[in-house]
Amino acid sequence: MSTTTHTAVAIPLGLLESKTITVLVDSFQAAFVAAYGEEKQRKQIAKARLLATLRGLDEFRHSEHEREYRPA
Repeated sequence: MSTTTHTAVAIPLGLLESKTITVLVDSFQAAFVAAYGEEKQRKQIAKARLLATLRGLDEFRHSEHEREYRPA
């Protein structure tokens, strides 16, 4: 999905009284639902990846990058 800049468009009052506005609103709603679904799916995939990574961690494994604390 690409990001584009949109500008305001003046709609004549005659069109507002017709079914054109209904078509515009319906198409906007369909686009919003599609974008929302894609974002929700991306979040679920990221959540699953994070959960898999966290499950794979061993909290008690000794790391050479860390040193034990020993009082002086």
